Amino acid sequence: MAIVKRPKQLNLIEDLYASPGEFFYEDGSPFEGEYHMYDKSKPYYFEGGKWNRKPVPIVPFQKTEFNDPMSIDYTEANDMRDKPDYEKKTIKSPRAMPPMITSAEIDKGEITRFLCLQNNTGRVFEIDEDQHKAYDKGGNPYNANYTLAKMSWFITGPLFTKYSLAGIPLIEGIYERNYQQRALILDTIPKFSPILSNLLEYTLPDPEDDLYSDGSFLYLPNGQKYVGKYHIHPAKGPMVGSTHTTATHSKLKILI
Repeated sequence: MAIVKRPKQLNLIEDLYASPGEFFYEDGSPFEGEYHMYDKSKPYYFEGGKWNRKPVPIVPFQKTEFNDPMSIDYTEANDMRDKPDYEKKTIKSPRAMPPMITSAEIDKGEITRFLCLQNNTGRVFEIDEDQHKAYDKGGNPYNANYTLAKMSWFITGPLFTKYSLAGIPLIEGIYERNYQQRALILDTIPKFSPILSNLLEYTLPDPEDDLYSDGSFLYLPNGQKYVGKYHIHPAKGPMVGSTHTTATHSKLKILI
């Protein structure tokens, strides 16, 4: 298909990624890697993350498997449609669902987070356990479009690791533990990075007063490094000032 100018009017979507088995070249050989797509009465898919003037077409797995009426798969699927025990395979789009933290999880000091990557759009979601189980079922072919992960996430304890006067770590901090958990997930699925940028999300750190920030970790809401006294609120986390007061004072954040 010859394309002479960039098809902005065709709902062009770039920088997508195909996992193994998701797409094939027109000759039937497998395709894995970056691709782009656009709509022109129906969706078209092409090799490469960016649009170019000589696109190489690719086709989704479901089209290559079922679009030939003479194939066994297509015939069997058609024959099954009118049978009472026919199971129609469908899937609902992910719904963002933050974790509902229980008192037992607070006592334990950690929760389990469930993450979902929609492969064809690159969108990431935090979902609940029920959705995670639904997308993890191997019998539904639509589930191939989703990459899943679950991880431990620490929510209580000191904000940063506590050390003895000799420099020996005594109690590991929320920040350090969640940093490690984040690194383990991103080593395998880097696209989950946006949803794991806040290492203090859902946390309830131990309250502390009269602490000092040298600008290494803490930032003001505008992104400026914070140097000075701060305290830790058990629900709001690190905040400007030595102690908590009724006067307005900014929450601090940790940037990755």
